[in-house]
Amino acid sequence: MIRRYDAVIIGSGFSGSLLGWILATRGWRVAIVDRASHPRFAIGESSTPTADFLLAFLADRWSLPELRPLAAWGTWKESYPQIDCGKKRGFAYVRHQRDCSFFDDLECSQSMMVAASQTDYWSDTHWMRSDVDGFLANRAQSAGCEVLERTTIDSAIRDDEWQLKLSQQLEDNDEAIPHSLKSRWVIDAGGGGNFSSSWLGNAPDDDWMRTKTFAMYGHFDNVGSLNPMLGQSTSPDLRSDFFIDDSAQHHITEDGWMWMLRFDSGITSAGIVLPLELQPKLNPGETRSWFQDWCQQYPSIHELMRNTQLVDPTIGIRKSGRLSRCRARAVGEGWVMLPTAYGFVDPLHSTGIAHALSGVLRVAELLDQDGNVDRATSDRWSQYDHQLRQELQWLDLLVGGCYTALPSFDAFCAYASWYFVAAIAFEQTMARDPSFWPEGYMESGSEAMKASALATFPSQRQTSSSDSMIDLIRNAIKPWNRVGLLETPLGRRIPHTSPPKYAKRESNPNER
Repeated sequence: MIRRYDAVIIGSGFSGSLLGWILATRGWRVAIVDRASHPRFAIGESSTPTADFLLAFLADRWSLPELRPLAAWGTWKESYPQIDCGKKRGFAYVRHQRDCSFFDDLECSQSMMVAASQTDYWSDTHWMRSDVDGFLANRAQSAGCEVLERTTIDSAIRDDEWQLKLSQQLEDNDEAIPHSLKSRWVIDAGGGGNFSSSWLGNAPDDDWMRTKTFAMYGHFDNVGSLNPMLGQSTSPDLRSDFFIDDSAQHHITEDGWMWMLRFDSGITSAGIVLPLELQPKLNPGETRSWFQDWCQQYPSIHELMRNTQLVDPTIGIRKSGRLSRCRARAVGEGWVMLPTAYGFVDPLHSTGIAHALSGVLRVAELLDQDGNVDRATSDRWSQYDHQLRQELQWLDLLVGGCYTALPSFDAFCAYASWYFVAAIAFEQTMARDPSFWPEGYMESGSEAMKASALATFPSQRQTSSSDSMIDLIRNAIKPWNRVGLLETPLGRRIPHTSPPKYAKRESNPNER
């Protein structure tokens, strides 16, 4: 028996499941296919004001009231205490040098903190992806999606519609169950999987990318607190805005960085990101010793990690290949890719969740308004294809410039200002009208901003004289700098960068 659908979604991560949930509420017959099953370990856990704004708008736009609480830490904790998350008041960047303990001064020359949330209640969140992805997959299933887990794709051929042959193995030793599906649309919502290459003829196209890094990561218990190490370097009137353990911590070294994201359960996501040329060749089982050896080079990082226990993955610390990737196309005849499948740059600045949600919003609108497969190459779809390439190029410039600025921490912080300038401008655009982005996602369509960021892209000469580079970027960001980035007296403590959250619009107007 061949089952027929309007859309088959490849991947049951948060973006694929959310899109399936939306389409099911619009009367679409949807199947979601995934080679794994929930719950499962997944990385990519830090939201941003942009992500939370998009999440709340998606909930209202598509009448998904169960989704809306995930748009802020306070509402999340009230509605879904069983879904693990962490409070994120902002971003923190801390400098570490080999064989030197961290110590900051009153000028905050060894750290930068950007407070993106005005209160605990309306804070951004760290997502425990195993919990969030499973929750959204269940919501999609409850809305009418058929979720086929532990299922591989044996063939996907398109004639007048897609014909897919699948094999599903419900338990490890079970015989595979064959499935035959027909569908008008195939939507690739996977991560770095091979569905696009295998069945869409959509080859990788990422040689142009500046950012080329790898990561070593896992979830740990008993990670130490960074707050005592920061001491009293923050002025008293700003100290409550910058509790550093309630932030996305970026521990910056000479050639890369380590992230730490803390969850309310006591688990911390931690990962090391370095240039691809530093990737070690390791045998299975050697990742933990490499991870520990790297941490020991930096006394303060070692102090934070010395008593930890690896919680997940249970088989050992995970090592990625190259993180940055991009496909040749995002749209074709009867198929479309979400940003998670089309491309990715790097975990720096937590760009992934927001970009994924922006794609869910746009693809849902396109399918709802222009979902006839005969129009899959229309101007609207071609525009989406163009937008994703433009956005990935922009994010790659913003992130790649920070890596190029190293080993100078001053130059790194200066170029990171471009990310915050773009993010703040986009958040203010969404605050005016969340459905209308005249300068594109994250200002990726602003030719003036892009030209200025490119003109100040770090060079070896500039990073050796970081003061001149800071002056150069300080002047370049002036047309968009609304929060005092790189300016005194705020310096590297920037409070309340985001506009009032969209999630607050229909809530109690009193500040919580």
